[in-house]
Amino acid sequence: MDVRADWSLRVERSELRLGYAMEELGSRVDIDPASDEVPFARHVGERLVRVVERVDSDDTTERVGAEFVFDLGSVRAETFGGDLRLTDCGIR
Repeated sequence: MDVRADWSLRVERSELRLGYAMEELGSRVDIDPASDEVPFARHVGERLVRVVERVDSDDTTERVGAEFVFDLGSVRAETFGGDLRLTDCGIR
């Protein structure tokens, strides 16, 4: 999951990597194990029931978030000014 340069949210399935260089941007991405404070951590191993896409109210072609609904709760992922924010929506 990432926030794109145009601030839209994109979710893709991929294998976990150790890290990689983004030479075109002059930066590097390092992957670390998630702590228990990361909202998705409590749902590891649960069945993903559905994903509800959120779009910009002014431009419905612009994806700005998604709610990931699991068996026992959900997590909301949103983009605000280019930052990715994750919110635990509680237990179902």
